[in-house]
Amino acid sequence: MKTRLKTLTLALGAIVSCSAFAADYPMTVTDITGRSITLDHQPEYIALGTARNFPLLEIVYGKDAGKHLVAMRDDMKNSAPSMYDIYVKRYPSLAKAHNIGKISKGQFDAEAFINMKPKPDVLIIGLDSAKKAQSTGLINKLDAAGIQVITADFRDKTIANTLNSVTTVATALGQQQRGQAFSDYYLKHLNHIKEVIAQHPDIKSKNVFLETAAGYTFESCCDTYSGGNMSDFITLLKAENIATKPLKGAHKGVMSPETIITANTDVYIMQSAGWIDKKTGEATHGIPLGYAMNNQAIADQTKLLMSRDWLKATKAFQTKDVYAVYKPFYNSPYNLVALEYFAKWIHPELFNDLNPERTFEEMNKQLGDHDVKGIFGISSFEVMAKSS
Repeated sequence: MKTRLKTLTLALGAIVSCSAFAADYPMTVTDITGRSITLDHQPEYIALGTARNFPLLEIVYGKDAGKHLVAMRDDMKNSAPSMYDIYVKRYPSLAKAHNIGKISKGQFDAEAFINMKPKPDVLIIGLDSAKKAQSTGLINKLDAAGIQVITADFRDKTIANTLNSVTTVATALGQQQRGQAFSDYYLKHLNHIKEVIAQHPDIKSKNVFLETAAGYTFESCCDTYSGGNMSDFITLLKAENIATKPLKGAHKGVMSPETIITANTDVYIMQSAGWIDKKTGEATHGIPLGYAMNNQAIADQTKLLMSRDWLKATKAFQTKDVYAVYKPFYNSPYNLVALEYFAKWIHPELFNDLNPERTFEEMNKQLGDHDVKGIFGISSFEVMAKSS
C-alpha cells in the first residue's frame, strides 16, 4: 500500500510540476514596439518576415524548430548562404517553406499569406516592417484573419531590444523557460563585459570605423552605421564611432575614404559575408565568413579587400588593427558573439579571456540544441600571414 501511495504521490507531483510550467491561453504579451498582442491558443505555425531570424525559432523550439516554420523571406539564401545550407541540412522542410515578400518594400501579398496552408498563427517581423504594416493596416487585416503579428528587433537597437525580443516571442509561443534560459546566458556574458569596462573608467578611447557590407560591391566605400546595429557595441565599449559626427545623427550613411583616413581610425572592422548576387547568382567579393569554414576563400577575399589603396593609408592598417566579422550577426539573437569579437579587438588588454568562437558553439548547443562550428570573426592580418 505504501508503494502504491508513493507512486501516486510522485505521479501527482509530476503533473503539478508540468502544469506549473504550462502556458495559459488566452495570453497577452507586449512586443518591443509597445503593442499588446492577445493569443487565444498556443501558436503552432510560424512565419518569419526575415529568414535570418531563424535562430530565434531554434532558441524557442530547439530541434523542433523546422516543424513550426511554414513561411519566410528568401534573404537567408541570398545574404547568408552558408547559414541557409546548414539549416536546410538540419531541417529539410525549410526548403519547402512558402516564400513571402518584404513588407517594408510593399512586396508582401496579404491575401496569399492569409490563404496559406497551413495558415500561420504568428508572423514575426522587424521594426521597419512593423512601421509599414501598421501604417498600411496590414496588422489589423492579419489580426482579423486570426494571424498575430509580433515585432522582434536585433538590428536597430541591438543591445536594448534583443532580450525583450527573445523572451516575448518565447512566452507567446508557450516556451517561456527556453526564453529565460537565453536571457540568463546572454545577461551573464553581457554583464561581464559591462563590469570590466566599468572597472576601467580611465581606459583610453579608441576611434573605430565599421564598414558594413564590405565587399558586397568591391568598388563602393563606405557604408556604415552611426546608431544601432553593431555600432551599439562600439558605444558600449566606450570607444568612438568616427561616423557619429559626420553623419549628424543619421542612423546610417556613407563615409568617404578621406574622412576615414583623417579621423585617425585606430580599429577598422568590416562586416562581411559570402553573399550571392540575386541577379547573376554569382558570389560577391565579400569575405565568406560563416558556417562553411572555407579558409582559402576567406584568405583570398580578405587579401582582395585589404588591397584597397585608401584602406592601406589608414592608421588601423599601419597598426594591423583591421578585422572582419560575420555580418548576419547584426540581425540575430546571436549578436552577443559579435560583441565579444568587438571587445577583444577594441580592448585586447582587457578582454583576453573572451572566446567568441566558444560562445557561439555554446549558445547553439545549450540554447538551440544544435552542434555547429564556423569562422565568424578574423584578424585580417593574421589570415593573410597564415595563407602566405
